[in-house]
Amino acid sequence: MVWTRRTCRPARFAAIAMGAVLMASSLAACGNEADQQAVPAPDAVAGFPVTLKNTFGETTIPKKPARIVTLGWNAQDVVYALGETPVGMPRVTYGPTVAGVSAWDADRFDGAKTTLLDTADGYPFEKIAALKPDVILAPYEGFDATVYETLSAIAPTVAYPGAPWQTSWQEQTTLVGKALGKSPEATKLIAGINDLTKKVAAEHPEFKGKTLTIGSFGQTNYAYMPTDPRVQILTEMGFVNSPGVEALQAANTKKEFAVSISKEKVADIDADVVVGFIDGLTTKKFEADPVYASLSSVRRGSAYLLENQQIISAMSSVSVLSVPWVLEKILPGLSKAAHVAS
Repeated sequence: MVWTRRTCRPARFAAIAMGAVLMASSLAACGNEADQQAVPAPDAVAGFPVTLKNTFGETTIPKKPARIVTLGWNAQDVVYALGETPVGMPRVTYGPTVAGVSAWDADRFDGAKTTLLDTADGYPFEKIAALKPDVILAPYEGFDATVYETLSAIAPTVAYPGAPWQTSWQEQTTLVGKALGKSPEATKLIAGINDLTKKVAAEHPEFKGKTLTIGSFGQTNYAYMPTDPRVQILTEMGFVNSPGVEALQAANTKKEFAVSISKEKVADIDADVVVGFIDGLTTKKFEADPVYASLSSVRRGSAYLLENQQIISAMSSVSVLSVPWVLEKILPGLSKAAHVAS
């Protein structure tokens, strides 16, 4: 069950945040007088300074960043895809490689160049500040204004533009591209993934019009909403959201990326194809449960159940690098489920 890794982490860091502001200020004061008086000239050739809007206001990046810190599960993918290397990024704790990064980043990660940050229990502000970043990229995170202000005291911070954890993969790529002065390259990356999803849709007509629910099942059950990137990438390939998911979204006044549903009402989100994240259950236990076993998608064999954390992680962390990596692994099972549902 993968809900917890996307849960908001708001006010509990307030006390840490205030201390980190002081720490960041202290680090900034450590430079010599010449450094403090130096004012970086705008890099007009690269399009800097650049100002990006976010849910808290605006962020201005005065010059092309050389030292990049990423927060969240996706920003570093775009940074790598654009040919840059972050000086700091989160350590992956769900489905990591031995090195502590996502499988699709493994060939690009260099521990000598990039510090892995432990963010499971909060943001390590002091360690982030010690990396002396020129920019902090977090277009898919869900922190509150206090955390944003703390990070912004360290370096210009590119935060999410709308609701937490609901920035589309396209917008994430666009924001990172603008922040790094590589908008044309970012546009090409987006076009490449769009071409890939169109190709998949053309090669798999069985996806077209099939109703879809993506859920996390186990001790607690969640259905992912149409605004969630993991849902959007599959609807871009021809699936449509199930009536049950659409009904949950209509009542989703908090604009959450996933909505909890009681086990007794799981049948309400049944669909032609149900993609189920069940790493806490196993397929055998899931199918032996009378409630889950009663779903029409389970009875006919069109429930595509996933236990592998790396695959679940890749589906949940939609980016220009994770999509090609995970499609290669899920298309056979997804196609089989869609055919069965026909």
